[in-house]
Amino acid sequence: MIPTRLDEIAKETLGDLRCQVPIPTIEHVCIDSRGAASKTLFIALHGKNTDGHCFLAEAFRNGAAAALVSESRIDSVSISPDWPIIVVSSTLRALQLLAKWYRREAIGEVVAITGSNGKTVVKDALKAFLIKRSVIASPGSYNSQLGLPLSILSAEQYSRLAVLEAGVSAPGEMATLEEIASPDYGILTNIGMAHFASFGSREAIALEKMALFCRIPRSGWVLLPNDEPLLEKHAKQLRCEVHRVGSANQVLSLVPFPIVGDSQMLLEVSVPSGARFEVPVKTRSPEIISDLHFAAYAAYLLGVELDEIASALDGFVPTPTRLEIWSSSEGIRIINDAHSSDPISVQSALKTAALVTSPTGRKFFAFAGMRELGTQQEIAHRQVGTQAGESGFSHLFLVGNGNLDFTAQAYKAARPDGCVVKVHSPAELKDRMHPFLRAGDTVLFKGPRNAGMIRAAQDLSGSIAQRCLWVDLAKIAENVARLRRHCGQAEIMATLKALAYGTELVQLAFWMSRIGVRHFGVSSTNEGVAIRKTGVDQDIYIFLADQEDVQNLVFYRLTPIVYSAELADAFAAQLAGTEHSLDVHLKVDTGMHRLGVSPADALDIARRIRKTKNMRLTGVCTHFASADDPAADDYTNQQIAVFDHTLEALRADGFLNLKVHAANTAAAIRFPQAHYDMVRLGLGLYGVFPSAHVQQIVHLELAIAVTSRIAAIRTFEVGDRLGYSGTHVVNRKTRVGIVPFGYDDGLPWRLSGHGHVLIDGQMAAILGRISMDQMQVDVTDISGADVGTEVLIYGSRGGHVLRPEQVAEQAGTIPHELLIRLGKRIHRIYIEP
Repeated sequence: MIPTRLDEIAKETLGDLRCQVPIPTIEHVCIDSRGAASKTLFIALHGKNTDGHCFLAEAFRNGAAAALVSESRIDSVSISPDWPIIVVSSTLRALQLLAKWYRREAIGEVVAITGSNGKTVVKDALKAFLIKRSVIASPGSYNSQLGLPLSILSAEQYSRLAVLEAGVSAPGEMATLEEIASPDYGILTNIGMAHFASFGSREAIALEKMALFCRIPRSGWVLLPNDEPLLEKHAKQLRCEVHRVGSANQVLSLVPFPIVGDSQMLLEVSVPSGARFEVPVKTRSPEIISDLHFAAYAAYLLGVELDEIASALDGFVPTPTRLEIWSSSEGIRIINDAHSSDPISVQSALKTAALVTSPTGRKFFAFAGMRELGTQQEIAHRQVGTQAGESGFSHLFLVGNGNLDFTAQAYKAARPDGCVVKVHSPAELKDRMHPFLRAGDTVLFKGPRNAGMIRAAQDLSGSIAQRCLWVDLAKIAENVARLRRHCGQAEIMATLKALAYGTELVQLAFWMSRIGVRHFGVSSTNEGVAIRKTGVDQDIYIFLADQEDVQNLVFYRLTPIVYSAELADAFAAQLAGTEHSLDVHLKVDTGMHRLGVSPADALDIARRIRKTKNMRLTGVCTHFASADDPAADDYTNQQIAVFDHTLEALRADGFLNLKVHAANTAAAIRFPQAHYDMVRLGLGLYGVFPSAHVQQIVHLELAIAVTSRIAAIRTFEVGDRLGYSGTHVVNRKTRVGIVPFGYDDGLPWRLSGHGHVLIDGQMAAILGRISMDQMQVDVTDISGADVGTEVLIYGSRGGHVLRPEQVAEQAGTIPHELLIRLGKRIHRIYIEP
C-alpha cells in the first residue's frame, strides 16, 4: 500500500480503532502471520479450517504494526492493550471495503480478466507485454472475494494500470468483485462448467461473468471468445466496444505452427496493416496459445507495439504447474496440469498430450475427476472417458471415487483393449503406475486444484528421475518468517545469485514473490530480466551490472548497484539527452576490498550522481568480509563503524530516505546493529548456515534435498579393486550400489573414498573415486537397499537429514559452492505449501 494512517483505514472499513500508542502508518497488508512485518496490517480472517485470530500474537511478534479483527471473535482471544487494532463486524467485508477505496485512490485504470480457465496465463502474459509500463497484477491466482482485494492492496505506489483476475464460485459474487475492481477494460477467456452445481447452467455462468463488465465506460473495451453464442445478448448490453478474439475482423491475429521440439510451437502474430512476426513459445497447448492470443490482443489495444509483443512472446514459458512438461533420461514424459479440472481444461490437456507423445510411446492418463458440475457430472465425466479412449490413451488411472465409474465405462467403450486402474488416493499413484512405465511413454496428470495430483506428479517424476533437487517452499516460507522475527523492522531481500543457489532462478523468484518477499538481488542484468519477465513486480537489484546494460536496466525497471565512479559516469553518459531515468544504489567498500567505492570517495560520487538529470540515488550498501566468524568480530564491527560514518556524511549532505543494506545471512543473524533498512538473505532462505556459529543462534528448516537412486547392485569379493585407478580395495565381501550422480552433477570429487550418502536413513560410504556421472556406495549392511531405492546425497528428505554443511566440510569446500555446482540435468521439483 501507499503509506496510509491506521485511522484512515479504520474510517474506510467502518471499524472501531483501538490504539493506545501513536497511530501507526500502514504500508502492507497480510492474512498469514508469517508474512507480518514492519508497517504491516494483519487481517484476522475466520475460515472453515483456520482462524486468523488464533495467530494474532504471532503476527505482532513477527513485527505487525496493527491488526484488523472481528467483533464476534475479540472476546475469545487474548489481546494485549498495546496492540493497535481495528474492530469490525466482518474482517472479509472490511478488507473488501478497504480495497474498493484503495482502487480509486491508487490505481488509474483496471483490466479485469475472468473466465472458467486461463485467467492466470492471460494475466501473466499481459503483464509481460506491458513490461515498459508501471503496472500491477494479481499475484498468483488471487481472484476471489479475498484474493482480488489483496491484489489491489499490493500496489505500493500509484499505478496507472492494474491487471486483475476475477473468479466466482456462486451466483452474486461477481457483483462484489465488480464493485471493488471497477474495471475500464475486460477480458473473458471462455465459458466452461466450473462450479456448474452452483449455477445450474452455462447460461447462468455466462450471465455471472459478464456482470464484471456492466459499467465499463464507452472509452473502454471487452474481449470475448469468438465462438461462444451464449455471450451475444449480454455483449449487446455493454456500452463499450466489443472485440471477438478469433473473428475475421480481429485487430490482431495469432496463428500457431508446430516446430521441431517436443513442447514448442511457432506463433505468427500479425495485424491488418501487414506487420507480422514469428516467435517460438515453449508450449503446444491449444488452451495456452488461446490465452496468449487474448493477452497479445489486449496489449495491442493498450498501445503496445507489435514488435514489443513479439519480443515478450519469444521463448514464453507458462506459469509453473500450468502444463509443465518434463522428460526423464529414459524418455518418459510427464505432463503436470493438475491446477484445473474444468471440462474445457481437461479436453485441452488431452489434446496437448496427444501432440507431444513420442510416436513409439504409449499414453497414460491419471485423472482425479471434476467437481461442482451438478446435473452435468455424468455427461462431463463420460465425455472425458470417450475422448481419452479416442485420443489413444492406452492406460487410464482413476484416482478417488466420485463419478469416475462413468469415465471408466466411456473409456472402455471407446477403447475396449485399454487398461483401467483404480487408485484410492494420489499418494498410491506413484507405486501403482511406476511398474507399467517404459521408455517413450507419456503420462498426463489432471485433477481439481486441491486433490493432491500436483504432488502425485512430482512424486512420480522424482521416482523415475536419476537426479533430483527437492525444494520445500513451505519450509522456505517458515524460514522467511523466522528471519523476519529475528531482524525486527528490517525488510528482506532474497539474494538469488548463481541461479538462486542452484535451485533455478525464475521458478524460485516466482514462488517467493507469493510469500511476501518484496526485494530480490541477483548478479547480472540478464538474471534480473529473466525474473521480471515472469511478471514479478518486486524491486530487483543488480549487483554486477555492466556499463552496456542501461537499456535493459531502464526497460525492465531494475536497480543497479553502482560500485565505481567509472560505472556511474558510464550510466550518466548513456542516459544523457534521453527521457529515461534510473534509480541506483551506491556500494561502499568498508573492508571487503572487492567491489565498491572507498568511504573517502562515497560522498563525491553520490554528488556526481545527484548532479545528473537522469539518475537518482535511492540506496547505499556495503558487504561484510567475515560476519560468520566470531574470531573476526572486531573487524566486522570496524566495518560497521566505517559504514555508519559514511552514512552520516551522506545524510548531512542532504541524501535522505536512502534504503540502507549491509547484512548477509550471517550478519543478519549475528549483528543486529547491521540490520539497517534491509537484510540480504541467501543461504539462510534454504535453512543452510554459512558457519556453525551462525547455526547456534537461530533455528531454520532445511528446505532442500538432493537425491538419486540406485541403478544397479553388484557383489565383490575380497581383493577386488573398484573405480578409476582401483583406489578402493575390497577387504570383505561387499554389496555395492551404483548411483548415477557424479562430479558433473555437482558432487565434489574430493569426497571420493571418504564421503557418505544416506540410504533408508543409514550411512553408506562412497567407495573409490567419484566418476563424472556416477559413484559406488557400500550397501552391504543396508538390508532395504535395492535397485531403485532412493539415495539422499544431502539435505532433508523423508524424515532423514544429511546436513549440506557436513558434506561441504568433508569435501573441503563451503555449502554455497555445494549448492551452486548442481548440474543442469538434475530435475528441480518444487513442493508447494
